[in-house]
Amino acid sequence: MFDVDTCVCFITNKVSKKMADKMNERLMLVGSTRVQWLVMYDLLKDGQMSQSDLAKKMNIKDSTVVRLIDRIEKDEFIKRVKNSKDRRITYVTLTEKGKKRIEELLSVGEEMSKVFSKNISDEEFEVFNRVLKKMAENAENTEI
Repeated sequence: MFDVDTCVCFITNKVSKKMADKMNERLMLVGSTRVQWLVMYDLLKDGQMSQSDLAKKMNIKDSTVVRLIDRIEKDEFIKRVKNSKDRRITYVTLTEKGKKRIEELLSVGEEMSKVFSKNISDEEFEVFNRVLKKMAENAENTEI
C-alpha cells in the first residue's frame, strides 16, 4: 500500500519546507526574508535580470515576483529599469545599498548550509547531490 512517509516526493518536500522555514527564521532576525535574500543573491550572481526571468528562476508567478520586487525596491536594495527598446520588459538590478546588504547576508546562507549539512560527509553530500539531480531530471522528463 502507498505510504506518504516513504514517498520521495513528500519526504523531499517536507525536508525542504523545514529548511526553508529555518532559513527564513534566521534571516528575519537580521531584517530580511528568504525570498528577499534569494532575489538579491540571484541579482548579485547573475546581474541585471528581467522580472520575468527572475520569476522563472525562482519558480514563482510573475505577479508574485512583482509584489516581492515592490517590497525590496521600497528599501532601496534594488531598482527597476525599463528596456529602452521594449517598454513591456522591466529589468531589475541591485543598487549599491543592495549589494552591500546581500554581501552582509551571504554569511547567513553559509551558516545555514553548514547547519543543514552537519554530520554529513563530503562523500555523502556528493551522493545526495547526484541523486537529487537524477530526480530532477526524472521530474523534467516525466509526461503526465
